[in-house]
Amino acid sequence: MLYRVIERYKKSDFLVSVTKLGSATTIAQLISIACAPVLYRIYDKADYGTLGLYMAITGVTGVFSTLQYLQTILLEKEDEDAINAMWLNRVINIGFSLLAFSVILILWRPITNFIENEALIKWLWLLPVSIFFSGQGEIFKVWANRKKEYTILTQNTMLSATAVPTISISLGLLFKSEMGLFIGLLSGQCLSAIFMVYRMRRNYDISYLRFNRDRIKALFYKHKVFPLFSLPSEFVNRFTNQLPVFMLNAYAGPSVVGVYNLATRMLGLPIQLVGGAISTVFQQKATHDYNSAGTCRPIFIKTFKSLSLIAIVPTLIIVFFGPDLFAMVFGEKWRESGEYARILMVMFSGRLIVSPLSYLFFIMNKQKEDFIWHIWMLFSNFLVFYFMLSYDFDLKCTLLVFSLNYSLIYLLYLKRAFKFSTNITHEIN
Repeated sequence: MLYRVIERYKKSDFLVSVTKLGSATTIAQLISIACAPVLYRIYDKADYGTLGLYMAITGVTGVFSTLQYLQTILLEKEDEDAINAMWLNRVINIGFSLLAFSVILILWRPITNFIENEALIKWLWLLPVSIFFSGQGEIFKVWANRKKEYTILTQNTMLSATAVPTISISLGLLFKSEMGLFIGLLSGQCLSAIFMVYRMRRNYDISYLRFNRDRIKALFYKHKVFPLFSLPSEFVNRFTNQLPVFMLNAYAGPSVVGVYNLATRMLGLPIQLVGGAISTVFQQKATHDYNSAGTCRPIFIKTFKSLSLIAIVPTLIIVFFGPDLFAMVFGEKWRESGEYARILMVMFSGRLIVSPLSYLFFIMNKQKEDFIWHIWMLFSNFLVFYFMLSYDFDLKCTLLVFSLNYSLIYLLYLKRAFKFSTNITHEIN
């Protein structure tokens, strides 16, 4: 029986690819976990709150860095078109990075007056740099996924995992300020992008000589549904995800943001650890199955079962032992993060399961419907935070309502995605 299982495993490209990416991501996250107790003892809550607000701003504005044309690299059937899709994304990313720098330069005073975090102001100049390097890195990661270069993707993951904490710890011990966190973050983004560009250009002819202006223009109009619907949808999605950071910063200050961010970072580990690897392979496999067979129901069900099993263990651990674990690993001052984690665990389990499977909305060209779902997520969660914080409800009670609301939305989202997978060759109303 064991022999048959091993043979079936070897014949499954999906499982082998997931294992390859998942193993590297697991090692990377273990490095991150091992360094976290040191980092959270070097830096205080306000330092992490400042970094969290910067990452929230970068994540929300960065959605415009490719106008969401990124997935066209994977979706194009011919490599020549995919290469020009890469150049389309690269040009847009460069242009938006320059635009972000210009906006900060021109509107510096209004921006700094609006941000309610003095420590963050001096780091705003890094925003265009983060947008540029993060965008370029993601572009080449999608190309690597298209070409099934999972070994290179795992090497890139390992590089970022070791560089960021090493730099952050070293600078934190030297300067005792949030500078180490910011320089560590930026270094990881730069090194990742440079590595991916170097490896992909060495393995494939994707130089500027392949740049075809007419073809790029045609691709821009062919996939206009992405900036028209996917872009606002992803913007709303990211803004919704970062809404607690913005609201908590405004109502409670950076220290509370730091406590919240530690909880969400640890809860996000299963998503990054295995969910990210499964999502990457699922996108490629589901797209291939759709293009070749017109259905992706088998891979949808297999992925759903795998993600559900993965979610069970961390959910039980955090619900029963969350506060004690956080206090033991990160120090007593971070016990409250464990209490937040216990409240948010159900929501993160839903995110782990649903996020990869939601790629079916892209395959079915349901970007408009996806956008409507994300509008509802943003509106409903904003109402939760605004009214409950404005009327001085307990913060934990607010987070509980927020978590339950999100979980219900994920359940409905999953139901819709499953309908897409059952008969993907026909339009589903």
